[in-house]
Amino acid sequence: MDEIILTHLRKMEFVCGLKQFKEYKKEEANELLGCLSKLFGSYGWMTEDRVNYILHAGMRGQYGDFYHVNEKTVSVWINQYYTHHQSQIVQEVQALNNKPKEPTDEEIAYWIEIGKQIFRDNYQHAKETGFCRDLAEWGVNWFNKFQEKGILKPWEFNVEELESDVRRELRLTTRYVEESTVGAKTKNKIWKLFILQAIKDNKNLDQLI
Repeated sequence: MDEIILTHLRKMEFVCGLKQFKEYKKEEANELLGCLSKLFGSYGWMTEDRVNYILHAGMRGQYGDFYHVNEKTVSVWINQYYTHHQSQIVQEVQALNNKPKEPTDEEIAYWIEIGKQIFRDNYQHAKETGFCRDLAEWGVNWFNKFQEKGILKPWEFNVEELESDVRRELRLTTRYVEESTVGAKTKNKIWKLFILQAIKDNKNLDQLI
């Protein structure tokens, strides 16, 4: 963006009859460039093409008369551009806001650590009370992770008997038994048995995650 701004500033004398940019003191030139760059950068919808368009049009008087190229003048140009292209800009901003945001590495690391801490807290609670909380309170992904590592082996539990228990429990409260519900509740029972057995065998799963 700085290069685009510089290109237009260097043409000031020839385009609009103002003092040549090369005649500015170094400090003044850097300050003007930094000021304009910060100004353009403060608009989330601003692009390099728009910077180029605004400076090109502004210096040629398309946004009205002016006597200096400074922050105040360019702010007027930007506002004029926005007024003329508001509908398009609003549509672009809305589309950008609706676009799924990819998490950063820092955000991913943060949520992974949160998940681990929840596991540690629940595991400690099970150790102290002998009661295992529902799988949903741990995070369903832990079931899959331990299964992928070969630590949790669902077939080692009497799955058919557990499913029968779940169906019997569901029939007490509902007329129709959904198989998806049976599967989820059976998975929850397997998880509880797995955790309590791991604690009994002193496996310290909270140190393996």
